[in-house]
Amino acid sequence: MRRHRRLRGGQPRSIGRRHRPGSPRRGRGHRVHHRGGAPPRHAAHSRLQAEHLIALGHRRLGYAMPDHPLLRKIADDRLLGVANACARAGIDPPLALDTKLGTTAMARAARRWRRESVTAVCAYNDEVAIALLAGMRRAKLAAPGDLAVMGADDIPLAQVADPPLSTIAFDLEKVGRSLAEAVVARLSGGKPRLTPASLSPHVIHRAST
Repeated sequence: MRRHRRLRGGQPRSIGRRHRPGSPRRGRGHRVHHRGGAPPRHAAHSRLQAEHLIALGHRRLGYAMPDHPLLRKIADDRLLGVANACARAGIDPPLALDTKLGTTAMARAARRWRRESVTAVCAYNDEVAIALLAGMRRAKLAAPGDLAVMGADDIPLAQVADPPLSTIAFDLEKVGRSLAEAVVARLSGGKPRLTPASLSPHVIHRAST
């Protein structure tokens, strides 16, 4: 496997080996490659993020990772969803950077992505995406002209971000119904049938992409 670099706060980081949870990540960055097998349950909506950007013509994607160890496993699963979408489209794997929610760190990450010819970034969630938009303004970069930015979760602030944030939303009524059915199945001794499809993720296209 090729070795690449992974990054924290906008500084490059690269991988060949998988990063061990809890081990130091300062000043490192990585690219993630497609791997076979069943996709992780957190990968469905990040795959939609990437597919949306690829459909808009982007061929070099970045991924904004959260800088929090407790989110690491979910973040890695979501990053894999983006990597798998890139693999299916026949383009390079995403350049993933660990990011802090400050404008200085986000500006540094945005400049790094631009130097690496990244034209669009999938963020771990809307909070990370909105922080990236703020960092881009500090770096004198605009979305989507310099970098398109795609969030996830469709929090209320997403539609009033500057610019309004494209994101992945969920059918909360269907999610609630699926969770209730899973609980009933568990209590009756059956097997819950909660799958990524149960969350009904879908793209909301706004001005940031």
